[in-house]
Amino acid sequence: MADLTGIETRIQAYPHWPIEAWRPDVPGRIDRIYTHWSAYDHEKVFPAYHFCVAIKPGAGIVVVNTHDVRENMRNVYEAPDLPYAAHTRNRNSYALGISIMAMQGATPQDFGDYPLTEPLIDALCLVGARLAAFYNVPIDADHIMSHAEAALIDGYYGTAETERWDIARLRPSPLPLEPHEGIDVGEELRTRMRRAIAL
Repeated sequence: MADLTGIETRIQAYPHWPIEAWRPDVPGRIDRIYTHWSAYDHEKVFPAYHFCVAIKPGAGIVVVNTHDVRENMRNVYEAPDLPYAAHTRNRNSYALGISIMAMQGATPQDFGDYPLTEPLIDALCLVGARLAAFYNVPIDADHIMSHAEAALIDGYYGTAETERWDIARLRPSPLPLEPHEGIDVGEELRTRMRRAIAL
């Protein structure tokens, strides 16, 4: 969990829309999209991502634009001191990060007080679908993946402090976390995005 000291986390500090009304509107080159959960509560947003799916009290599920997408429309490693959203280790060039605000204190066995919910997962998939359509990003495992899938490929999958398992489970389970779950859930999210593409 990142240290949020000095980082603005209030929804109202950023442009945000009800999930039904939100549409992407910044043209440019985007090649990949990565899905995440924040490991915070449902209302606290985090600008490591471009779009956060959060719950605004009194308004329901909203999409919050926490980072300028144009800053990642380049090879960010050629000028790493310039601002960009650092959402997925070594995979941020021409890439968007989208996240559900959830899973504070969660483990694979217990999702805690701020779990993933079906409405939040549906909202994440709708955001992914609309971004994929807008930027012509194929909805396949080479172009849209979870942070867990990227961590599997890059060798840091798991639950330790420097490892990632977002999003490898949609529901808690008493069973040990297995690598195939990251792939299975990634494909489920992509399937849901394909279904949402017309919405």
